Amino acid sequence: MNTQTLLNNVATINKDNGIFVNAKEFLKELRQVATAVAKPSDHRPNLTFVHVRVTENNLILEATDSHVLERANVAASIPDELVGKEFLIDGKFAKNLSKTPTKYGKTLGVYPQFNDGKYKGIISIVGGGEEFIDDSRENISVFGYPDLVRVTPYLDGATVKFDVQQKEIFPVLKEIVKIVNKPGLTKEFKEVKKTEVVALLVKDNVVKLKYSNYSNWEKDLEFPIAVTNIEVEGEFKINFNVKKLKQRLQHLSSRENLTFRFYQNAYRPFTISRENGGLGLVCPVRTY
Repeated sequence: MNTQTLLNNVATINKDNGIFVNAKEFLKELRQVATAVAKPSDHRPNLTFVHVRVTENNLILEATDSHVLERANVAASIPDELVGKEFLIDGKFAKNLSKTPTKYGKTLGVYPQFNDGKYKGIISIVGGGEEFIDDSRENISVFGYPDLVRVTPYLDGATVKFDVQQKEIFPVLKEIVKIVNKPGLTKEFKEVKKTEVVALLVKDNVVKLKYSNYSNWEKDLEFPIAVTNIEVEGEFKINFNVKKLKQRLQHLSSRENLTFRFYQNAYRPFTISRENGGLGLVCPVRTY
């Protein structure tokens, strides 16, 4: 959506210095990003905010737990004084706000509060004649969020890549997750989560997902994936958590084209680039 269209839709909002976004688009991407990061555990941090970077004509939404990253771009009408700023939106606030995206009208006004250029931890979102306030001042202790340098791989260093539509890979992930959740798995294997590990194989212009049932040692299952624009030298294999990947793709359009990129070796994260400029990242799983 262009800037003039956004401005035409916000005639009823009187606040100054607001960022105006398409309500449906913004809330859809906000929810996707807010729900993408891993659940808390004993051995990895749980950063519960969506980090927002403000550019000249869009908002970059990011969330990470320092192991997994989700990123999306949303077009916006932005006043000059807010370009280059950054702020946070509480994850629970973001998810609750985006549950009913149609109730806020066509356009939302986003009003983060700053003091001497620094985000104060307060943001107001106005739409549908209502104002919703996220006051997270007490919960924000360190603003160096997120740890993007460590999480994000070098995007120009991909040694293996291919394009695939969501409808080609997502049904396969769903089928494997059904097998993973099948009753009868021993307590031991549930605890170590070995049953959720799936291998992605790339060889001779063919991409497959390979699943091994560690609890019963049954024959490995292989699922070919229809891909295009494949680039690979020799053979490539990477292990990952199938539920993580399914979670990242489940809210996308079935016809959306995705570009998978793999970097250097099977121990670096791989990225999933979306048509709208969004970026998802999944870390590999070591099996030894």
